[in-house]
Amino acid sequence: MKNMGDGRRVARVEREVQATVAQYLIKGFKNSLPGLVTVAAVKMPADLRTAKVYVSVLGADDKTDEVLETLQERAFEIQNYIGKELKMRYCPKLTFYSDHATNQILKIDKIIQELEDQREASNKKSETEADDE
Repeated sequence: MKNMGDGRRVARVEREVQATVAQYLIKGFKNSLPGLVTVAAVKMPADLRTAKVYVSVLGADDKTDEVLETLQERAFEIQNYIGKELKMRYCPKLTFYSDHATNQILKIDKIIQELEDQREASNKKSETEADDE
């Protein structure tokens, strides 16, 4: 039976690929992408031959599909960059996906902030009513 690999090794390679893709987007990407594009996560199987790259686009939520399409078109260039930067037996084949977790976190944070603002407003209102009595 084939050795399925060490989980620590896979996690380490995922982090390295994530950092390398992010570095490429900062330094080597010739076209500017709309909004702030971040590499949220990279998931790889034990054989390290493919990589799912999850990106989030902040500031241009309606352009997420356009960004993903552009990155997928340039995946070969990014793979070449990974091959040069990381000395791996096989360069992983990249597939780009939208990271919905970041958007959900931002929505939850916004809701919590609104609730805190409402609580502060109601506390001030009750303090004002107490002072009037």
